[in-house]
Amino acid sequence: MPGVIASDDAGRKRKRDSAQGKSKETKSRKAPKTTNDDDAQSRILLLEEQILQSRENYNNIVELQKIAGQADKKPKTATIAAVALCRVFCRLISGESLVKQAGATEADLQIVQWLKARLADYVGHLTSWIGSPDATKESTALTLLMRIVKEEALNNNKADRAWRHEKSAFVAVVRRLLEETDAEGARQEFIDKFVEEHDDVRFYTFAAVKQILQDVHAGQEEVATNAIDLLVQIEGVPESEDELEDWYGSTPEGQKNQLLSLNAHRKIARQAWLSIFRSKLSQESRKKMLNVATAHILPWFASHIELLTDFLTDSFNHGGAMSLLALSGIFTLMTQKNIDYPDFYTKLYSLLDEDLLHSKHRSRFFRMFETFMTSSHLPAAMVASFIKRLARLSLQAPPGAIVWIVPWTYNMLKSHPPCTFMLHRTYHPAHSIYAEHPKYEDEGMDDPFDMKQKDPMVTGAIDSSLWELETLQSHYHPNVATLAKIMGEQFTKKDYQLEDFLDHTYQTLIDAELGKEVKKPPVVEWEIPKMIVTTEDGGLNVIGQFLQTAIDTM
Repeated sequence: MPGVIASDDAGRKRKRDSAQGKSKETKSRKAPKTTNDDDAQSRILLLEEQILQSRENYNNIVELQKIAGQADKKPKTATIAAVALCRVFCRLISGESLVKQAGATEADLQIVQWLKARLADYVGHLTSWIGSPDATKESTALTLLMRIVKEEALNNNKADRAWRHEKSAFVAVVRRLLEETDAEGARQEFIDKFVEEHDDVRFYTFAAVKQILQDVHAGQEEVATNAIDLLVQIEGVPESEDELEDWYGSTPEGQKNQLLSLNAHRKIARQAWLSIFRSKLSQESRKKMLNVATAHILPWFASHIELLTDFLTDSFNHGGAMSLLALSGIFTLMTQKNIDYPDFYTKLYSLLDEDLLHSKHRSRFFRMFETFMTSSHLPAAMVASFIKRLARLSLQAPPGAIVWIVPWTYNMLKSHPPCTFMLHRTYHPAHSIYAEHPKYEDEGMDDPFDMKQKDPMVTGAIDSSLWELETLQSHYHPNVATLAKIMGEQFTKKDYQLEDFLDHTYQTLIDAELGKEVKKPPVVEWEIPKMIVTTEDGGLNVIGQFLQTAIDTM
C-alpha cells in the first residue's frame, strides 16, 4: 500500500479557528486628527448659535469680532467669523432687535444702542477690507456688506433713510469705494453685481456720491477721481419709467415714490455729476470725463443741456488736447441736441497751430476735424480760412501730417467750389485784387491772408492763393512732392478716403521707401577726387589756394 505523506503543517503553529469562540485579531483604528482650523470653525459656529438662542449670549459678538480682526494672521478663520457675524446681524435686523420698541425699558434701550455700536464696528471692519491686494477678501467684504444693506433696506419703515443715512452701511460702502484708490476691482464688482442690476442701488449710489463729495473733509482730488472711475462704468441708463422695475431693497409703492420717477433718477444723477464738476479735478480726470461725456453723462442731462455745456466750455479753456475733447462734446450737443454754440468754429480755428501737427494726438484730431468740417453749408470764407491756415502750417509740418492735409484740401475744394479760386483766378481788371495791384506781374503782391486773425470769417483767405501747396511740389520727400502735384491736375477723382492717410509717420514713410524694389540702380555721375586740397603734381588746387589765403590773412 502506498506510504503516508507527512504534511508540512505538522511542525507549524496553526492559527486558531474562529469556531473555537475567539475572533480573528484586527488592527485598531486611530481617530482622525482635528486641525486648529476645524476647531476654530466649530467654535465660531457654536458662538453664532448661542447668540441666536439667547440675549444673554450677545457678548459672543465681541468674541467673533476679535476673531474676524485677525485677518492678517488667520485669514480663513477671520473670513468664517465675518460670515457668521453677517448672519447674526441679518437675523437681529430682521427681528427688529436694533430698533427701539415702544414701552421698552432702559436696559432694553441700552442693549439696542450696544448692538448698533457693534454693527457699526463690524461694518467699519469690513470696509477696511475694500482695497486689499487679496481680491477674494475684498470681494467677500463687499458681498457681506451689501447683504447687511439689503436687510437694512427691507426692514426699515423709512427705506429712504436706510440708504441715505450717514451711518448706514450703504453710505459706508460707497464712501470707502471713493476714498480708497486701490479699489478698482471692488468698484467694478459693485457696478456689475449691484448697480447695473438694481435700479434702487443705482439711484442711491448717485445720491451717496453727491453726499460724500459735498462733505468738507472729502473734497479731495483723489475722491473726485475715484468717483469718476465709479460712475463712468454705469451704462444702464433708463429711457422710460417702465424700465424701473428691478429692486434690491423693498419694492417702492405709491405713484409719488421717487424711485418710480424717471425725472427723479435723472435729477439725482445730474446732481452727482455736478458735484464732480465742481470738485478739484486733475487734467487726466477731466480728459476721462470728456471721453465719455456723450455716451455716459449726456443721457442724464436730457433736459438740462446747458449745465453740461458750461462744463465743456470751461474744459475748452484749459487748452491742448482737452480743448479738442471738449469741442467734440459740444459738436455732439449741436448736432444731436440742437444746442446753439456760435463760437464753435472760431474755437476750432484757434486750435490749429504749429504744435498740433507735431503732436502725438494728431491722428485723433484729424479724425474729429474731418467730422466737424463735413457740412456743405459752411460759409466759403470760413472754409477758405481753414484750408489756407493748414496749408501755411504744412510748410513746417512733418511729412506724416502733410500727406493728410493735401487730400483733405482736395476734398474740401470739391465740396466748396467757390474756394477753387484759391488755385486759379482768371485775370479780370474789375476784380479788387487786380485793381489794387495793376503791376502784379512785375512787382507781385502781398498775400492778403492774415495768419494772426482769430476770426476765420475775416482772415482774407478767400482772396489769397494756395501757393504753399505748389511749394510742396518741391518737397524733399518724394511721396509728399508727388501727392502735392494733384493740386495742379484736373479734379477728376470724386474724393479721397482720408483714413488711409492718417497714421503715417517718419517710420512708416521710411519703411515704405526701403521696402520698394529697385528695378534699375541709380546712375552715379560724379568722380571721387584722389586729392582734396592739392593736385596730383603736388601743388595747391583751387580749394587749397582758398585755404592758404584764409590762413595768411589770420
